[in-house]
Amino acid sequence: MSTSNLDALFKPKSIAIVGVSTKGGRGQLGGNSYLNSMIEMGFKGKLYPVNPKGGEIQGLPVYSRLTEIPGTVDFVISAIPASGAIQLMKDCIVKSVKAVHFFTSGFSELRQQEGIDMERELLRLAREHGIRIVGPNCMGVYCPGSGVSFLADVEKESGGTGVICQSGGNAMYVAREAARRGVRFSKVVSYGNASDVNETDLMEYMADDPETTIIMAYIEGVKDGPAFKRALERAARKKPVIVLKVGVTESGALAAASHTGSLAGADKVWDGLLEQVNAVRVDTIEEWIDMAVAFTFFPTPPGRRVALLGLGGGATVLAGDEASKEGLIISPFPDELRQRMSALLGSEAGTIINNPMDLSAEAWTIGYYPILKAFSEYDGIDVTIVHISMGLIARPPETHAQIWTKLIDDIVQAHTDFGKPVVVAIQMMTFPEHYLWMVQAREKCYRAGIAVFNSIRHAARSGNRLLRYNERLEAHGEAND
Repeated sequence: MSTSNLDALFKPKSIAIVGVSTKGGRGQLGGNSYLNSMIEMGFKGKLYPVNPKGGEIQGLPVYSRLTEIPGTVDFVISAIPASGAIQLMKDCIVKSVKAVHFFTSGFSELRQQEGIDMERELLRLAREHGIRIVGPNCMGVYCPGSGVSFLADVEKESGGTGVICQSGGNAMYVAREAARRGVRFSKVVSYGNASDVNETDLMEYMADDPETTIIMAYIEGVKDGPAFKRALERAARKKPVIVLKVGVTESGALAAASHTGSLAGADKVWDGLLEQVNAVRVDTIEEWIDMAVAFTFFPTPPGRRVALLGLGGGATVLAGDEASKEGLIISPFPDELRQRMSALLGSEAGTIINNPMDLSAEAWTIGYYPILKAFSEYDGIDVTIVHISMGLIARPPETHAQIWTKLIDDIVQAHTDFGKPVVVAIQMMTFPEHYLWMVQAREKCYRAGIAVFNSIRHAARSGNRLLRYNERLEAHGEAND
């Protein structure tokens, strides 16, 4: 089916939420949660709560049935039991609804004939009348630009990252956590059982979507392998595609089948496919977010020559090992650069004036700015990774917080003044105060356009993947010339 009619999911002018409760609280998932989310996100269209008992909720009249709504309804969200789904779909047909999201579970994912038959009947009715189905058994759509959301506590600011996610829980996690590292979204779709709208439809849509510049895809299984391959290949020619393919082990495949009824597919086949089309494959949800951060903020350096700058001898040694293992080049500094940096220091006691570099207590005296200036003027460095190991200090009094904040300010200023790529790794949280400071520090960094990672290894792995992606992109371009 054409993907053009998916606009009803992302840009509806009216939404009916079937299954709200006038007695329900704000904390539970279900109809009330969706209603609260739309209101909180500022949905500007018409909202129609539906419950057989009628009444009022949040200042809105509650309609006893979808067919009693006086106006047109573009999009319906169903949070009622599976047993009522068929009748709801018939009501959608009467109202000329364009798309339905079934949050409801109890269909084919249970692998029982009754649920399978209900899902098939829903699909038959929908296709006869040109209605698109998202789900069943999923969280649905988050599109901040139009105020559509499955959560009330997510970022309202739009961005260029589109997310295709079979899992509802992982869609919620990435919408929250990636946003706290600066990633902003065009669309996030949790599509569950994929009875109708599936990974291929969404990949095709996001490939052509001018609001989406990066595509993240979490895949448990695919409905049509050849069709998905064509869609993925086409999307990857246009924009970066980051794929987290799960269900690659026997236990994972069984879990995927139980979760959304998906068939996982052979791991080696996926490796070959993603390499062939130049999509970036990741192994964990943390790496999935890391690569979105990298494509958003990390300017591709000209090479793999890295300067590592931090505090603490042991942490510095570990940083060198981790970056090297991920394929980056950590070369010793030449004498001229070492002498220049030595001249900046009041004392070399406890410091390591080499690469990796440990400033130790001298960081409190001179800060990071003059060191990053020296790095920017040395041609043998392509990118600097600054690692901040919060676990090295005690529960921080106000003076420590001021010192660490000054170092972050130095990094931001150097990034602005010198232009050479710099990324930050903030790691080894020990106390709650450390975590709160980290949240503030990484926001300050991403507001300045600096990528922040949770460890040296994550920063190095993401940087190397970014380089490999661009190398393959150039090779593909040359091959097509």
